[in-house]
Amino acid sequence: MNKFTHVYPAMVTPFNQDGSFNYETAKKHADWMINEGISGVGILMAAGEYQSMTLEEHKEYVREMVPYVKERGASVIVGCTRERPEDVVELMENAREAGADGAMVLPSFYYRMDQKELVEHYKYINDHSGLDIMVYNNPHSSTPISTETMEELYKLEHVKMVKDASMTIDVMTDYIFAANKTEDVSVLCGCDYLLYQAYATGATGWVSMTANILPKLSAEFHKAMIVEKDFEKGLEIFKKLYPVVNMTERFPKPTQAVKYILEEVYGFEEGICRRPRLGLSDEEKKHVLESSNILALSKEYTPSL
Repeated sequence: MNKFTHVYPAMVTPFNQDGSFNYETAKKHADWMINEGISGVGILMAAGEYQSMTLEEHKEYVREMVPYVKERGASVIVGCTRERPEDVVELMENAREAGADGAMVLPSFYYRMDQKELVEHYKYINDHSGLDIMVYNNPHSSTPISTETMEELYKLEHVKMVKDASMTIDVMTDYIFAANKTEDVSVLCGCDYLLYQAYATGATGWVSMTANILPKLSAEFHKAMIVEKDFEKGLEIFKKLYPVVNMTERFPKPTQAVKYILEEVYGFEEGICRRPRLGLSDEEKKHVLESSNILALSKEYTPSL
């Protein structure tokens, strides 16, 4: 299997009330997920509120958390998206020096590049950092990446992964089939509710909001589909996951929802979200718990913490 064949929870970042990092909770959360079978961790991806941090804060958190997770035997991918490619490279080099295995990079999320500019953006990053790259396709936040452009990106030395969050299975399928023609590029599902379809088509991993709160069940799904090649078993697990993956993708405040569940259901002290995010209303909290079925699932799949 490819070295990036893992479930990577897009790990939320716990903050104290004053906005400082709560490393104690972050490490407890990472330990729990790894102990439950998770073999990869995504740090400072969108769910980790990287957009609300300075470059120096980002680098500080990475220097603390990446070695901690690596010492526990898990693969680590760090979200390194910034508008300026020079800033992307600065964050990637810091992550590389901390021991990360790869960097997830979204195209510019303010200026909508054309496809030629998009290739040049990744080529600059590829040529100025030694860290492996996860190309992140998310047309809801940035320029959509065509299959033809993705095939060009596959040729870059450090492009080893793709995360597709197009929420369109034919786009992900095109990426997967194109990656199959290469020797070492893998496609990971970036849309939780298309999880089963993606794995059945050939995705080799999953960048997951859901794995933050159901790590054991998420790891069991990955094992069934990738290791055991038991698609019937995988489908039954997917049916159990389905209320949660629907919530994490369709509820408009997924970071707040995951933090709320971690606090309310599991007892982690996740603290605040940084602005512009605000906390959930009572009505939103009720919706999150009821629509996800997380109370029942947590009792079935989570040992005492």
